[in-house]
Amino acid sequence: MRIERGNGFYLCPLSLNYGIVVFGVITPLLLLGFRLNWELKTILTLGLAISFILPLLLYRLSWSCWLMLYYACLPHELNANRPEICDDLSFDEDPLIRR
Repeated sequence: MRIERGNGFYLCPLSLNYGIVVFGVITPLLLLGFRLNWELKTILTLGLAISFILPLLLYRLSWSCWLMLYYACLPHELNANRPEICDDLSFDEDPLIRR
């Protein structure tokens, strides 16, 4: 089975960012807020502020983690690991053409 980059290749950093924010920050914030009996308005304000600011701060990290995971699973996709006869460095969505 050949795995190729498709249209969804660029959505994974968004998914990683979403997972980090929801499961790493918002869920613990809600649980902690209800445990400490904070007002609902305080919890929602903090959650809303964090949900807008944190993805902006984690954008580069999520792309780095995604590319690290992708190239760890498919090391032959790295430019340095491609055969010399392949001069396709444009990262097109089409499969590589071998001559």
